[in-house]
Amino acid sequence: MSELLMVRHGQASFGEKDYDRLSPTGIRQAKLLAMHMVRTGQSFDAVYCGTLLRQINTAEELIGAFSECGIDIPELSISGDFDEYDSLAVWTALIPIMLEENSALSTDLERVYSDKKTFQSIFEQVMYRWVSGNYDKHGFPAWSDFKKRVENGIRKIIETHGQGRKIIIFTSGGPISAALQQALGLTDGKTIEISWQIMNASVTRFKYNSRGMMLSVFNDITHLEMEKDKELITYR
Repeated sequence: MSELLMVRHGQASFGEKDYDRLSPTGIRQAKLLAMHMVRTGQSFDAVYCGTLLRQINTAEELIGAFSECGIDIPELSISGDFDEYDSLAVWTALIPIMLEENSALSTDLERVYSDKKTFQSIFEQVMYRWVSGNYDKHGFPAWSDFKKRVENGIRKIIETHGQGRKIIIFTSGGPISAALQQALGLTDGKTIEISWQIMNASVTRFKYNSRGMMLSVFNDITHLEMEKDKELITYR
């Protein structure tokens, strides 16, 4: 069987003007993951990532670590199929509707970028509405389209590289959860819920063959836990 590893990027810069870059913690997480891969003798037939800077930078740490240790590593392939969904577009479209339904929400919105718990609470409400499909409209990114994009990306990789390969993809929580739905047959609601449990720099592994794709390991952060530093365990 072939193996597909999907890695969530290191911690991004939440609350900053430029979210799409690794925080100092995110850089450390990416470096620890890369060296763990070196120490455990991992090798890959292909390395992919999305087009987002936080995904690319996490992948580059692996490429750099392997190269410095004299280990062969394929050139990084970048594909938009593994980009995160456009949460800003979803948020911008649905928040006005939610305010019409509950005007008291405006008070929470005032501290949404300074309080992670408040952000997560409102973000979850937005996402449940999005994945329901009840708010789809022309020009608005649909959850169903996002899932198809990820599924097509995985299919293209499998078709390109064939059987008996080991491939790693540096991506985000959304694409990883979409792959989990594909492998486990989860509902849309459960799929978006599980995406919130995917930790930064975690590794989720799938096995695949001609019959389909199966989950083998979910959300592995052994490389971070070995440091015995709780600051490395992050979700956002």
